[in-house]
Formats: sequence, structure tokens, C-alpha cells
Amino acid sequence: MAQTLRDFLKQVENLPPDTLLCVAEVDEAFAAHVAEVEIIEDAKPQNRKAEGIEAVELGNGKERVVVIRW
Repeated sequence: MAQTLRDFLKQVENLPPDTLLCVAEVDEAFAAHVAEVEIIEDAKPQNRKAEGIEAVELGNGKERVVVIRW
């Protein structure tokens, strides 16, 4: 099911504005819709300016991030 911008904003409305926003593929195929939005409480950023893959480790950390899976 497609997610609307309203749905997404409702999920993240109480997060601090400096919360990291990450994206991750559910699998190797590309999809037309967002599959899941997840708030991870124990992420560990590798580098806030990293442009490569796996710039954030989803665990073993102390930072909150928003992950959009497609």
C-alpha cells in the first residue's frame, strides 16, 4: 500500500529536527512505494556526511534515526 506524505509526517512529527533520515532497500528489487518507515533508537552513524552505503549501523549505538525502506 502506498504511504502518503501525511502518514509519513505523522510518524515523525515528534522527533527532533536534527534526527538522521536514512534509506534502505528491502531487497534487491526497486519498488514504487515506501514499504516501511521505522524509527531506530539505537543507531550508530558511521559518518554524518557519508555518501556511500551503510553510513549508519542500525544497532550498537545511541542515536535515533528514521529509516525509509522501499
